[in-house]
Amino acid sequence: MSTATQAMPDAGQIEKTAALIQEVLENGGTLGDLKGFTPEEMEAVYSLAYNLHQQGRFEEAEKLFQFLCFYEHLDKRFWMGLGACRQQLKRHREAIEAYSVLGMLDMENPYPPLHAADCYVALGDMEKAESALEAALHWSGERPEYAEVKSRAGLLLRAIQSPGEAGA
Repeated sequence: MSTATQAMPDAGQIEKTAALIQEVLENGGTLGDLKGFTPEEMEAVYSLAYNLHQQGRFEEAEKLFQFLCFYEHLDKRFWMGLGACRQQLKRHREAIEAYSVLGMLDMENPYPPLHAADCYVALGDMEKAESALEAALHWSGERPEYAEVKSRAGLLLRAIQSPGEAGA
């Protein structure tokens, strides 16, 4: 018997898996729910990933954040961590992807477009950086908790729009 034949699940397993996936899709669950991961287990992985990031061990932290994003795709912290690791590793396009998902999950948060703008600047795409900064400014609004984001986005936007005057 070939290895491929041995690895084939039976019809009952396929039906059971299909039913679980359908249930998750209909009820808004996650793959972590399917695998039976508890919130405590996911929080422990997050804690480790966060600590690795804080220690500057970005490659190790990125792997854990990838795991977390895959199994709990709705947790905003996981996408922020993944984007931050990738940005630190100078993998700016991948960081932008993570920040984009975060932006969709938390549309009124100005941090994802601000961090994406930093990545676009690093890639030399000033047009997209400008657009991202305008989004960061929009979502910062007059909310005091985002005053620092608003200030930084405004400064960076002015620098992009008037490159000759940036140092003036």
